[in-house]
Amino acid sequence: MDKKALYALSYGVYVVTTWDNGRPTGCTANSAMQITSSPATIAVSVNRDNYTNGVIAESGHFAVNVIAEDSDPTVIGRFGFFSGRDTDKFDGVPYSVKGAMPVPDTACAYICCKVVDKMETSTHTVFLGEVLDAGVVGSGRAPMTYAYYHNVIKGKTAKNAPTYQGD
Repeated sequence: MDKKALYALSYGVYVVTTWDNGRPTGCTANSAMQITSSPATIAVSVNRDNYTNGVIAESGHFAVNVIAEDSDPTVIGRFGFFSGRDTDKFDGVPYSVKGAMPVPDTACAYICCKVVDKMETSTHTVFLGEVLDAGVVGSGRAPMTYAYYHNVIKGKTAKNAPTYQGD
């Protein structure tokens, strides 16, 4: 496991992925953080209305994929503004399997986890995951921060994001 991948976490832009009966699925998230270093534990917040939430709860596994600044912004939109209930979000999105989880090529780091606990809020589930595998993809690719997403890419906040404030 490359623990340097944990340093790539920031208040940023992530694609949280999992397997839905052998089909990769996931959603865009902006709330992920390292909780402990030993054992390495990650928390990620996923809206309860997101299809990915139920799939993570059922499968017991997820990956936090840190999106790079040089990523195609349409990938963020695809995972953030469509539902996996009726859309194959990975259709046309290149990915590989790392640590037994789907990792989109837009990631500069990935952190694969086993769910060890969860906390329910009124709108979101915070999944706690013990890190099973992690890695840095490519070298020198900067992680996309949420500020970069808004200020440089001019991205919008999805309705299901924890930071959504409406119009």
